[in-house]
Amino acid sequence: MNFNMNIPGLKDVEITKVEEVGDRIALYVQLPKCTHQCPICKKETSKVHDYRIQKINHLEWFERLTILFYKRRRYVCNCGKRFSEKSPLVDKYQRYSKEWDPSSEYTCY
Repeated sequence: MNFNMNIPGLKDVEITKVEEVGDRIALYVQLPKCTHQCPICKKETSKVHDYRIQKINHLEWFERLTILFYKRRRYVCNCGKRFSEKSPLVDKYQRYSKEWDPSSEYTCY
């Protein structure tokens, strides 16, 4: 299924699956793979260690609650440090998207 649609807060995100679950819409999303800087040694790495699924509440879409299932990549550096990718969707340890909170700044990484 190919379609072009702008969803608030999901500009640079790949949507892999859309489901209707009761009265909610579930979107399965991930970011494109790119290199990230290690927070310890500051070297660039693109080696993926694993993936984690993060459940995020998002804005209403067509007057229905929207839940994002974000497939977050975790990278590994040569120094041994494992870290998550930087995301324009959600901050670390948060359950609500950045679009949900109007006081947060939305910056593209």
